[in-house]
Amino acid sequence: MCLGFALAAPAAAQNVLLLTTAETDVDRGATNILANLEAELGAASGSLTVLHTLSTPGAVTAATFSAAPGPYDLVVVTSVYVSADAGNMAAVRDAIANKAAKGFYLLMDGCCQNENTNVTQLLSTINGLTGAGVTVGSFESGAVNAPLNTMSPVAGNFAAQNPLVGGWVTYMANVPALNALYLPTGAGLPGDPSSRVEALSVLFPYTQVASGAGACLFGQTDTTPFDDGVRPVGVPSGIDYFASNQGKFVPALVSSVMQASGACSLTLYPPPPPDPVGTVTAVPTLGLLELLGLSVLAALAGARGTRRRRG
Repeated sequence: MCLGFALAAPAAAQNVLLLTTAETDVDRGATNILANLEAELGAASGSLTVLHTLSTPGAVTAATFSAAPGPYDLVVVTSVYVSADAGNMAAVRDAIANKAAKGFYLLMDGCCQNENTNVTQLLSTINGLTGAGVTVGSFESGAVNAPLNTMSPVAGNFAAQNPLVGGWVTYMANVPALNALYLPTGAGLPGDPSSRVEALSVLFPYTQVASGAGACLFGQTDTTPFDDGVRPVGVPSGIDYFASNQGKFVPALVSSVMQASGACSLTLYPPPPPDPVGTVTAVPTLGLLELLGLSVLAALAGARGTRRRRG
């Protein structure tokens, strides 16, 4: 019984890095979102390091992911209203390609306009590392209840978080159906595994990132799931989205990275068939009389061969 419980229990990440932009917007909940995200990661990890330097030019380098207390099991890269520095995002992309950590969760908010810098940076990173061709999708204003894409094997670790509750979302479009983790509000499950869909969250296992040499890659265009609606005195309270997600999403994220059989270790697509060996020689088309003649010759040769063996 103890062994079964140990196998079923969520795996804890021993070392986590939370790398964020320098968010100061209290009235619209940015600092609230980061505080709740930090608390969730702290509860799910053995050690959490927090750096608010993603928007500071030149602050993120290869050493960010390897210097003590690194290296890390999971790196969470987050921007809410402040955009990440482009050079820093290039360093993040290199770290993913070189598997500087087991998993990277890019949580880049797409609130308030369809094609803002956060979303384009996220898609550039995803497409550059996977070749998936994901594009900017539709925008949904208001609260969303994003259903888990249970058609995909990557959903297994996230069964306890269905739906993911958030709001004011720029969806990703042209997402391979098996890589779509959470779908738009009201969306049905993809009927064809080879189809392309819109998604709120995506997951690319190790085998699909940097030709199989990279880290497991998560992407999400909404930070609202971590907003509990608490605002300063004198500012109207927001909606408490966090209550629906607390204690569920982050543990699932960690398990998908840390478990040997987690979503990050899956192979979603079979490898392509090997190239044919050697060359193929075209065979000329034979007429009926030619075929009959060859058959007669073959029969005679067989008869002679039989007589020789008998003699």
